[in-house]
Amino acid sequence: METIFTFASLTQALATVQTGLGTLGYAYKETAPRTALDEAHIDLLVASANEMIAAATALKSIAYDPTPFDDPELP
Repeated sequence: METIFTFASLTQALATVQTGLGTLGYAYKETAPRTALDEAHIDLLVASANEMIAAATALKSIAYDPTPFDDPELP
């Protein structure tokens, strides 16, 4: 399977994001309240997460259709 390393890399990146979210949650509860800038950053995280969900879901609809080598549109 040629995709296993890509999935492993993505899984590792998601684990890093989850750890960061946990760190932020702790900071907002124990260290200092959220600021307006924090709220804006959270909104960006949510928007990015929604885009990633849509992109990941779209992977399921991609059909295998390799481009032929004799395609005149290829450089």
